[in-house]
Amino acid sequence: MNSRKYGLHKILNIKRWAVALLSASIVLSSLPIGTAAAETAEAVYTGVTNADVLINNMAYTDVKSADLWIREAVYETGVLELLKGYGDKNFGLSKAVSKEEAITKIYTAAGREAEAQVLAQNLDNARSEEDKKKNTLSMWADGFLQLAANEGLITANELADALDEDQAGLEPGDFHRGAAAQRQEVAYWLARALGLVPVYNQQSIFNNFNDWKSADPVKVPFIEAVLSAGIMNGNGKGSFNPASAVTRTQLAQIIKNSEGLILPAAGLGRRTGIVEEIRNQGDYSGSTREELKTIDVRNTSGRLHRIELRAAAGSSQADERSGKTSAGGQRDIVVYKNGTLGKSSLLKTGDRIEYIVSQDNTVRFVKVLSSIYDTKYYVATINNVDTANLLMNTSVFFKLDYPDFDLSKANISFAPGNENAVVNYRYSANVSVDTGGRGSGIVSVTPETYVILTVKDNIVTAVKYLELGQDNRNTVVRGIVEDNNPELGYITLYNEDGTGNSPGGAQRLLESRTYNYGDQNDIEVFKNHQTADLEDIEPGDTVFLKLDGTASVVSVSGVDNYTVKYGKVLSRTSSTLGVQYDDGTQQVLDVDGKAFIVYEGRAVSMSKLQNGDRVKLLLSITNKATVIKEITIEGDEHFISNIYKGKVSKINTASGRISIDSLQRFTNGKWVRTEQKGTNDIRISQEYKMYFDNRAIDTTQANKYFKQAEAYIAVEKDYGGQERAVLISFRNEEDTEDVPYDDSVSHAYPSSGQFSVSKKTHTINGGEGTIVVKDGRLVSTGSISEDDKVYVVANRSYDTGSYYAGVVQIGARQDDSFVQIYRARIKKINENSSFTVESFSQLNGTAWSYSNTPKTFNITYNTRIVGDEGVVGQRDFTDYGDNSYANRTVYIVADNLNALLVTTAPYGTVNARGRIYSISGGDTGAGGTIISQPTDIKLTEAKVYGASRHMWLDSKDMELKILPGSIILKDKKVAKPSELKNGDKIRVIKRDSTTTGEAYIIIVEN
Repeated sequence: MNSRKYGLHKILNIKRWAVALLSASIVLSSLPIGTAAAETAEAVYTGVTNADVLINNMAYTDVKSADLWIREAVYETGVLELLKGYGDKNFGLSKAVSKEEAITKIYTAAGREAEAQVLAQNLDNARSEEDKKKNTLSMWADGFLQLAANEGLITANELADALDEDQAGLEPGDFHRGAAAQRQEVAYWLARALGLVPVYNQQSIFNNFNDWKSADPVKVPFIEAVLSAGIMNGNGKGSFNPASAVTRTQLAQIIKNSEGLILPAAGLGRRTGIVEEIRNQGDYSGSTREELKTIDVRNTSGRLHRIELRAAAGSSQADERSGKTSAGGQRDIVVYKNGTLGKSSLLKTGDRIEYIVSQDNTVRFVKVLSSIYDTKYYVATINNVDTANLLMNTSVFFKLDYPDFDLSKANISFAPGNENAVVNYRYSANVSVDTGGRGSGIVSVTPETYVILTVKDNIVTAVKYLELGQDNRNTVVRGIVEDNNPELGYITLYNEDGTGNSPGGAQRLLESRTYNYGDQNDIEVFKNHQTADLEDIEPGDTVFLKLDGTASVVSVSGVDNYTVKYGKVLSRTSSTLGVQYDDGTQQVLDVDGKAFIVYEGRAVSMSKLQNGDRVKLLLSITNKATVIKEITIEGDEHFISNIYKGKVSKINTASGRISIDSLQRFTNGKWVRTEQKGTNDIRISQEYKMYFDNRAIDTTQANKYFKQAEAYIAVEKDYGGQERAVLISFRNEEDTEDVPYDDSVSHAYPSSGQFSVSKKTHTINGGEGTIVVKDGRLVSTGSISEDDKVYVVANRSYDTGSYYAGVVQIGARQDDSFVQIYRARIKKINENSSFTVESFSQLNGTAWSYSNTPKTFNITYNTRIVGDEGVVGQRDFTDYGDNSYANRTVYIVADNLNALLVTTAPYGTVNARGRIYSISGGDTGAGGTIISQPTDIKLTEAKVYGASRHMWLDSKDMELKILPGSIILKDKKVAKPSELKNGDKIRVIKRDSTTTGEAYIIIVEN
């Protein structure tokens, strides 16, 4: 066992983890507990003043005996005033929704009612007195129809039809406002009104319906969007019925399903918790009798939420018709429980509730999910279903406190118990089945499906499909371990099906998720169904993680799956891969079409894999063969992000930070002052090392003997983007630091760590205290090779006169040939596919080479188009209309024939270069977030290329503007202005040779 786990850093973090575990213990409490008198409520809510009115408005005669799911949808959308009745105690459950009603209700739910009424008033004001509408609802509907036309939900011709007073005279193909709205129309209007992104690459969820080809092609991407969002579903028999009418019952459920989008826009939030205590008290001290009620709710976050209600017996306010006084000041809540709508008196201790709150801290609606005393929820897999006898055989894993993973903070355990047994349950004849849009009814529940079972009196009353591992809001997640680091306290997972081809050939993103550990001593760990240690959980294992309320891991269960090895590619063919592992051994592996190649979180083709690439291999190793599951081409994870120099004032082990004065950053072979002044704090990695004279030292020695001593510091970024020091090397200030070398290695002696460079005659010594960064990684001096391009910070010993390296940075210099830059006039655009230029000039070094031939470039998902004012959507990149790009001259940055960037920046012929010493403009928010990009740079050491003399000529310092369409190339990619740093050596292309102007192309040169 690694003793560092229980070293100084762990001891100093006891307080932090104790607080976290206390919070977690509150969250994981599954039964109501008495509220401590001293506990302060995290949130205090009150009721509404019109609870009686809302309940009375919901007294529909045709809803009282309807199915529970219908009552729930009608009451919830009604109380929230998203969908109202006709005002005559009749909701009209089976009545078809008209086109005008559908548009009206959709826009009302989207919070656009006020806009529509203004438009309606404008329309009516434009009518003559005799033509003004007398029916208020019809007049208001005109405004909603006008709004729909303004935003493209309906066409101008359809609006004209709808506003035609002679609706009976319209033809069958015209837009009859009173005609029944079709399902495909409702889907289209809803998606447009709520701003859902249309899905043009059809996913299986829509292709699973056998009648999808009969839908209007224009509406198909929007139907796909509402299906993907779970807002609408099929009929359970494989059909969507796009042309069928929508009933008001269906519309109520559709709007309820849309609440995830509707509620936030309306300033409403959904909360979940358990009623812990209900207290009643009277206040008779004033002129009126007042009854107070306090409802304490233990929210799923573990925090106390309090609802304070009051009922006054009388008021001086009288009804102008009857003279009766009302109960002024009354505040109560509307509660839906077991199919009944009422007030707070319906609530009981132990009720699991969902409550919707507004920004003014009023509770708008409460739905009782169940009682902890009579209903249980289990996560399970379905083994088989016997529909003839209403039986299902299940494998139960663990319990939940709520029937929803996104909302639950359940007290579950992976330890063996009754929940892990195979259980036969009887299910009710009217069992509720939620398959997330993949069908409905018990026949849709297939074996090996993960579900949440609702069990009441040992009978399954509801089955809900469960998607594990989608995000860290879940209480339990499942996946394959990508990286497990108990020392640093995190584990990273990816989905078992997270890589692959979606319909249409598009590559899906890998679902990679990182979770942090709490105190390792308190984490429950099982491996292959046996008690284990965290170190036993390895990359490639399949695991379940249990998380607390802060998404920190509190329990792990894993099984062996794959082995991870790291190495370097020596050779590759279409079917084999030769690698050298980090231990020096070599192996030739067979590569079949089933192995995924992953780069920067995406599945890529085999051609992306190059000789020399560092790779992580996920292998299944048996006595018969070694099979490659996955090849990850390593990117910049755990790369050294910066090398600093400064005077160390203190190393604070309690806060895990090092304080540094006079901080400088090593950039392109030069020490550059950072923009931060005074003392700077840098976090320390839990695996950091410190050296002086190649001897390891500890924190006590550093604070005692090296206060205000100068040190070199290598830092990397953690998963949160924060820099952490991993190597701190104190230099002897009696020794002289030489001017950094920009050179190549002429000789290298890996065994001794010595090397020499071509421009110097002396040998340079290296040791454990030398910061050596090769291709972004922290390596040993043994990794220095002949012909390496290096920046070296060398020190000369005061005692011996010998040279030793403090910093060695190894890496290829900028090669801007990885892309091609063209200047061309656009001839034709094939929308979202390609575009052709009449002729072009290509940038070669400092000159443009002209070719009088057309050239066609591909438009891909990665193509970025920038106009004079900023980014232009690909849909707007056309060769027709007022904003046509036909005959416009543009720059094109291309990778072969794939256009990476198309920009309308002006044409420049003058080359200049220099080193950035100031970057300004733009705006940066909290945490370093870029709000707007920098707009100005200043260069020193400036030179301008004299084309006639073919040489670079000295110039004064330059001040240049960065345009929205300026091309920036850095680190072999198209970059943003915010990626430029002080100290960067750049080449720019501008209009003239003056010391000011606009930089049309910026190439960062190392």
